[in-house]
Amino acid sequence: MRITANQVTIARLLAMPLLGALAYGEEQTRIFAVILGTLIGLTDTVDGYLARKYGSTVLGSLLDPVADKVFIVVCYGCCADLGMFSWAVTAAILSRELLVTVLRSSLELRGRRLPSSNAAKAKTWVQMMGIGFVVLIPIMPGQTALALLFAVPMAGGLIALAIVASIRRRRYRPLEFAITVLIGFLTASLLGGVPAARIAVLGFVVAMTWYTALDYLAAGIKELAPRGPHRFLHWARLVAGAALPVVAMLAMGMTRLPTVPLIILLSVDMARGALDNYAAHRRVTDFSWVASLWAELALLGAAIALPRIGANLTIIAMLIGVTETLRSLARYFRAPAPATVAASAARTAGVAAPAAAKAVPPTATPGRAGAEP
Repeated sequence: MRITANQVTIARLLAMPLLGALAYGEEQTRIFAVILGTLIGLTDTVDGYLARKYGSTVLGSLLDPVADKVFIVVCYGCCADLGMFSWAVTAAILSRELLVTVLRSSLELRGRRLPSSNAAKAKTWVQMMGIGFVVLIPIMPGQTALALLFAVPMAGGLIALAIVASIRRRRYRPLEFAITVLIGFLTASLLGGVPAARIAVLGFVVAMTWYTALDYLAAGIKELAPRGPHRFLHWARLVAGAALPVVAMLAMGMTRLPTVPLIILLSVDMARGALDNYAAHRRVTDFSWVASLWAELALLGAAIALPRIGANLTIIAMLIGVTETLRSLARYFRAPAPATVAASAARTAGVAAPAAAKAVPPTATPGRAGAEP
């Protein structure tokens, strides 16, 4: 039986609850969590390969970016809840993710499709490896083991770089960049131990995360600044998308509201963002997400202000997010395919359906390669 890219992606999503549960275990259990997280990260390459080999699908184009973002939500959300680092770190990372997702929808509706840069493609890998280092740093048995945590992959990178240089006779800049970063981490661990190593890793992850957003932000502000259709709704969705992860992490870190509903809420909103991107790509103007985002923000704000009923308000916010995402998913799968829409319009206009179908641009159904990293 042939394994498909969609099956691999769905397996990644199903493994997320187990990954979150392992994060709350003892030190040995957390090592298993890092191993599982590494395997999940590697499947991102596997499903991409299968999609290129056998062809991508609409479902795959929706699930692939969702799986990546849910992975980041679960890992960084659980680690912040465990006190491995400040909730503000997770808020900074997730705020960028949801902000760019919202911004991509707005740009799509304005006819702008931004290609992903090489740095943006590497950003998710940086986030995945960064959280693995953060989990392992405090459980290293001594200074030597901590140094080896960075020295071993650095040495492996140097060997790989030498092999590539001897075979291809050219430089491989991504690997050079990774080695340089690992040298920085190693230096921090040697000079300042566990605290310095943790700060170096998290600081680089946050910096890389926001650096890759600069192109999107520059294009988005330029596009949305002038007056245009639905300008207020674009900005309302943009502000809510940037604010929701910050408020959710504030609720988790400052008032100790229940973690699971908050992680589910952020995960389903990441999924809703992928659906919104898909709709915008097909030029479907749908701002229903604006209302649900602001409703969730209001409920979380009330939960922070009223901690006695905060848990109940958080669960209600989560249910709104889940319901809205499921409703949108059902609506998009019921929608006619782009070729069907074009053929129907052609018949109405008295044009032959096959000719209309040929007129459908090849980007009408986005593949995995077009997903925003």
